[in-house]
Amino acid sequence: MFARLGLGLMALTEYAKQLGAFMTLVVVQAMAILLFKLCQNDGKYTFNPASSVALTEMCKLLLAGSLHYNHVASSKKPLWEGVSPKIVFHYLGLSMMYTINNQLSFYCLQLADPGSMALGKSIAPYLCALLLRLAGERLHALKWVCIIVQCCAIAIVQYDACKGTGYLPMKAYYMIGTATSITAFTSVWNQLIIKGFEVPANLQNSFLYAFGSAFAIISYLHSVSDTHGRGHGHGDAVDSPKGFFEGYTLLASLLVLFQAFHGLAVALVYTYADAIVKNFANSSVMAILIIISYLYFGLETTLHSWLGIIIVLTITYCYMNLALRKDLCQLLDWKPPSEPPAQEKAHLLEEGEKTDGEGGDK
Repeated sequence: MFARLGLGLMALTEYAKQLGAFMTLVVVQAMAILLFKLCQNDGKYTFNPASSVALTEMCKLLLAGSLHYNHVASSKKPLWEGVSPKIVFHYLGLSMMYTINNQLSFYCLQLADPGSMALGKSIAPYLCALLLRLAGERLHALKWVCIIVQCCAIAIVQYDACKGTGYLPMKAYYMIGTATSITAFTSVWNQLIIKGFEVPANLQNSFLYAFGSAFAIISYLHSVSDTHGRGHGHGDAVDSPKGFFEGYTLLASLLVLFQAFHGLAVALVYTYADAIVKNFANSSVMAILIIISYLYFGLETTLHSWLGIIIVLTITYCYMNLALRKDLCQLLDWKPPSEPPAQEKAHLLEEGEKTDGEGGDK
């Protein structure tokens, strides 16, 4: 009984960690996506997006490196604990994909409102589930139901039945689709690395952000040289390239900060939950941003789209409060090996004493 109670408390603690990581990611991601839109002035950013990505990666590196150094100082463990060339190459590839996706987000939000961007990315849980299944991880039926229904609801929200098309330009959907595919792929890849190697999470993040900083700086230098080249060929038709720190207002600085916190919040979700939970957070973010986009960014909505939003939110609730708890219930159904009743134990003890007495007489 005590063993089962202890197991139940442990399972409840794990669920609380999953829920806490989920809520943290929702708050940070909602602020980050909203700041992407608020930083625009007449559809353009006041700063160079490539420099913003570079500054974000450097802030993430500083945060992760500080946390890992404190861990090493308190635990007295090696600084490069468990590091191998294999994990370094994994994070080299991941950082390249993240850099591409981060810059793609800037251009997506020039064509789409924050709510539609979050809605498009909400299909990522289904892609993550497929990738995890290919990687050998099994999901029970209730999780699959939640994921599939959510994807259908997203299609309902974004489809304009009168026009027979989506609400946004097709170019926006292509860009959001590409960003979503990269998000799903990198989510599963990162989860498998964090849970597959005996390396502290903050040390893994430090490698990821170090490579990310390098790729982002290279991307910035390329954007500057490319603008210079086009400017020489077309006279004044092309704006002069912005300096690395040029155009950073308070909102732009907050964007860098929240993007840095977002990286740590994602790592928290990978540690205590999985890539599907991370992408289900997009659904909750969508609820906040759709309302804000409707009120402040002129997003057109219909009863059709609001019903789809309600379905998405309901399915997110089902996944976080029912599907995850189903795993908890399976743990609580565990029973310790049954012991023989007290009378049977006493009877066996008496037989043992008799046997010992007969052996002694002989």
